Amino acid sequence: MDPQIIFRDAKLSKIDITVLRCIQDDPERCLREGIRSVATRCYSNPSSLVRLAKKLNFSGWLELVYFIKFNITMPKLDVTNDIDFMNIQPAEGLPSLLERLKHERVLIHGSGFSQLIAQYIYNKFLVTGVNASLALWPDYEILEQKSALKFDSIWIVSKSGRSSSALNWVNAIKGKGMNLVCFTGDYQSPLAQAADTAFIIHDPQKFDDDIYWSNPFFGYCILGFEHLLKLWFMQNNGAR
Repeated sequence: MDPQIIFRDAKLSKIDITVLRCIQDDPERCLREGIRSVATRCYSNPSSLVRLAKKLNFSGWLELVYFIKFNITMPKLDVTNDIDFMNIQPAEGLPSLLERLKHERVLIHGSGFSQLIAQYIYNKFLVTGVNASLALWPDYEILEQKSALKFDSIWIVSKSGRSSSALNWVNAIKGKGMNLVCFTGDYQSPLAQAADTAFIIHDPQKFDDDIYWSNPFFGYCILGFEHLLKLWFMQNNGAR
């Protein structure tokens, strides 16, 4: 991913971009050879590299290099890829989740682009006989006040797993005895960590919060959900 996208809120000079790309290309070499070597290779000086790190809100040079190494160069030890685009956590909980769909009342939520996936899941549940409702309210507590319906599980779609809407819902349903199911692109996100079942979908553009660049994430969400439905049919009705 281009450093200008990741650090788009900072005003970067051509030298700044050169330094960031140098780190991105080989962070291990940057760590091994040190700041003076990187400065020389980028036609800069060590003090300018430290100022760059500070400008990007890092405590110093090493923190910047480690951030790029673990969050950009390495795919965050990602649990998915373009071939195996979905990972279920915990996988052993999937059969019981599928079994519950026969009798649970499910509430589905998504905002922004994720709303499109939430709508798709809702429509498919309607035609397959799952008792589902769709909620586009950003605040679950408002919905709870306006609706007399009680839900057994909440399904949330959030690419980052950190959106304010998703986290508001997570906090609002704590202690209410509802199962939380999510589709998200980050297995380390607060949403994935809070979920009883998390469908981790491959997201090659994790830092594109504006959903500007082309990204198969939302398509993978639909494919992953359709795979889930196939497993449900096989578990309950035999293979179709």
